[in-house]
Amino acid sequence: MNSRSQASPLRVLGAAALIAGLAAGCGTTPPAHSPPAPAPGPSAPPGSPTLDWAAVERSLGTPLDTGEGAERSTDFPRTDLHVNTRGVQLQPGMEIGAEVHFLPTGGNNALLIGEMTVTDREQPRVIDALQRGGLEITAVHKHMYAQTPDLWWVHFDGYNDAAAEAAAVHNALAATAMPPKPPPGAEEPLRGLDTAALDRIIGASGRAEDGAYQYHVPVTTPITDTRAQVQLPYPMEASTLLLFQPLGNNQAAINGDFALTADQLNPVMSALREHGIHIVTVHNHMIHEQPRLFYVHYWATGDAPTLARALRAALDRTR
Repeated sequence: MNSRSQASPLRVLGAAALIAGLAAGCGTTPPAHSPPAPAPGPSAPPGSPTLDWAAVERSLGTPLDTGEGAERSTDFPRTDLHVNTRGVQLQPGMEIGAEVHFLPTGGNNALLIGEMTVTDREQPRVIDALQRGGLEITAVHKHMYAQTPDLWWVHFDGYNDAAAEAAAVHNALAATAMPPKPPPGAEEPLRGLDTAALDRIIGASGRAEDGAYQYHVPVTTPITDTRAQVQLPYPMEASTLLLFQPLGNNQAAINGDFALTADQLNPVMSALREHGIHIVTVHNHMIHEQPRLFYVHYWATGDAPTLARALRAALDRTR
């Protein structure tokens, strides 16, 4: 999916800061190698000395990657699926897989936020397994235009014992044909895509992951989970995701989502449409965040630098 190893949760990316103009804006800004200092307000504890991370990993069945803050995460790319949308064979790095993030909240408890890409057949089994394990379903929807096989994205959260939450995720994964997470290895270089040119246009350093080139742009408005009373780190749904899949000859397919507050929503959609980017869907991913975030999923194919300039223009509308 969009993962890394501190590096491996779907929404974690070490990138250079974007140009100062956007960084000074009041909307969405890109990550730096060191994320911006959190704004005042509720925030995650620096770590829970009593949280048994080994027990969480045993329940989940895979190691977790340490994030830049207190969170730990992992992802599962869906290498078992051959997904085609609008004539493009999609790589797992185009948001096809699963991800989970755990943020300690005291004792052995953690805030869990995650999502899974599932097929029609898998979807009801996954929802049942998550709910049997005490997790909340926060959204079920599409992220892309019609694709084969038909896919759904299931979002979920949890607020209790972290090992029990991990067990629920493990059981939900077992209800799919999703393969185990592969061992860490060198990422294959992306061919036919001038990533240095994209970095100059976006104003940040992207990262190759599972066949796509990815940027993660944190929102600058502090996002609080009102049930856990913690500030969400940017990998936990508090960032915009820009994905480029190379198609050869510096052509690309782009996909991802803009994470936006209500006042940013229509200006960003207008910028996307002004530059010929298709808006696929607009929806929420969470149910306890404040302020509310709206996720604008988009799609286009064409000249990669031209597409990057379109996304850059949309980012500028978040000021």
